[in-house]
Amino acid sequence: MKKIFLAVGITIAVSACATKPINTSTARSTPPERIFAPELMQPGQDKVVLIVARDAGFMGSGCMTAVYLDGRKVSTIDNAEKVTFHVAPGRYILGTGPNPEGKALCRFGAERARRETEIIAELGKPLKYRLALSANGEISVAPTAF
Repeated sequence: MKKIFLAVGITIAVSACATKPINTSTARSTPPERIFAPELMQPGQDKVVLIVARDAGFMGSGCMTAVYLDGRKVSTIDNAEKVTFHVAPGRYILGTGPNPEGKALCRFGAERARRETEIIAELGKPLKYRLALSANGEISVAPTAF
């Protein structure tokens, strides 16, 4: 019986370390001073909305995460924040990883830990992506419905 309680306790503790998705409609926005591509902030009829949201949770909450578009750092995003870009239709590589200009351990392994995914921006089809940290500290970028 003790082993069962121990296993349940460990499972709960480990799962509590993973981050949780946030609701992009109510999440706080990344402040302008952490957006490095102001041209991507201009909405337009010929643009596609791209929302990138970072999960909430204790894991990694002390460090900013970098957001990349086609290899260019376009923003740094904090725990439970979102950033909304307006991009032209087309194919892009959306990436994330530790902020290479972060403090101390926050920038550790910034290049090695970067994760990327291809996105296809089409007019009339907003895109939402989630930046998540697993319980073992690996970052991921994936589509989200939140």
